[in-house]
Amino acid sequence: MKLFYYKDNKKPINYFETNEQVVIPSEYKEKSVRAFWVSTVANIDLPVLKDELEYKKLLDEIVANAVKFNINTIYFQVRPLNDAFYMSKLNPISRYLMGEEGLNPPFDVLKYLIDAAKKENIEIHAWANPYRVSRPIGDLTKDEYLATLDDKNFAKRNPNLIIKDETGQLILNPTREEVKQFIVDSMVEILENYDVKGVHWDDYFYPYAKLSEEDNDLKEFENRKDKSQALDDFRRMHVTDVIKMTYEAVKAVNKDLQFGVSPFGIWQSKHTDPRGANVAENVSASYIRQYADTLDWIEKEIIDYIVPQLYWEFGHNLAPFADLAKWWANAVKGTNVKLYIGHAAYRLGNEGEFENINEVANQLRFANSFDEVSGNVFFTYKNFKGIEVSKDGMEQIRKTLNKEKL
Repeated sequence: MKLFYYKDNKKPINYFETNEQVVIPSEYKEKSVRAFWVSTVANIDLPVLKDELEYKKLLDEIVANAVKFNINTIYFQVRPLNDAFYMSKLNPISRYLMGEEGLNPPFDVLKYLIDAAKKENIEIHAWANPYRVSRPIGDLTKDEYLATLDDKNFAKRNPNLIIKDETGQLILNPTREEVKQFIVDSMVEILENYDVKGVHWDDYFYPYAKLSEEDNDLKEFENRKDKSQALDDFRRMHVTDVIKMTYEAVKAVNKDLQFGVSPFGIWQSKHTDPRGANVAENVSASYIRQYADTLDWIEKEIIDYIVPQLYWEFGHNLAPFADLAKWWANAVKGTNVKLYIGHAAYRLGNEGEFENINEVANQLRFANSFDEVSGNVFFTYKNFKGIEVSKDGMEQIRKTLNKEKL
């Protein structure tokens, strides 16, 4: 099927800056991984636990909705803010679980979800944010915010290892060896105590905003061993280092456990690097903004899989979905790194091309036509309950995943 714009069905959707029209296969090709993210930060997908039975019902509902949509993998956010949705000796219980950081829950939430999912042959992967300590903290100083944390929190115990971005968000300093080891230790603790199938990180490496002038990593940069190394390369080196350390630690626990990352969907544009994607010159890029050299991780095979967040529509004027899906398929070709495509289910119903109830269903058929694509992942779980999203669009996803006629 040749693709046309939803609001101008006579205007063809072409690959970026070409006259080649995008063609959607008529058939959906099922892949081995069909997943969604369950977001706990800011209580996006789950509320604060106030009643044990009600909360268990919500966890059961996650599994039931996964079955309904033929989902076989769940990325459950267990570390939204340097905290825990599981029983931990290293990290305090999350404020998003109990309303106040450090309060113990009446039951082990992660274990309950794992046990419920196991009955339906659904895998649970522990999704963690490696660096994030806070969301923007407003008028508070760094020290004032850290004082509000539970005494177990690594950030409170190590204020010298915390830096801040221009929005007031606090993160662990990626250049510090103590930080890297703490991150690795936290991942290992989960893997040694829970029957998850692996650990999963999203796109929050260095923050999207610039680091602040008063709390940053420039001291570490000034003390770097290689004085010829540029700041950007210095930061990328340290991010890659913790990726490698984590991969090796995961495999040391069990070689069959998986470590994967879900980065921002653009590594680089072809305008900044000839190896980059066929997208506009002025797009954001993980290599430049988050200092995440995802292509390098693929080539070095220091991750098991990658889930680029391709949250744009086919008809996007700067970063079209088709061009990016094609680029990522080529990026993993010839490697042992699996490629799962991250889809913006949450955008269904938004003004523009996502008003088309078939936008994401079309993305599924297109992406899965590539042999290199091994799965699909959807953001975020609440949309599978029909919350704040086009219900008709989600029904098209359900039908597609269940191989029903649209």
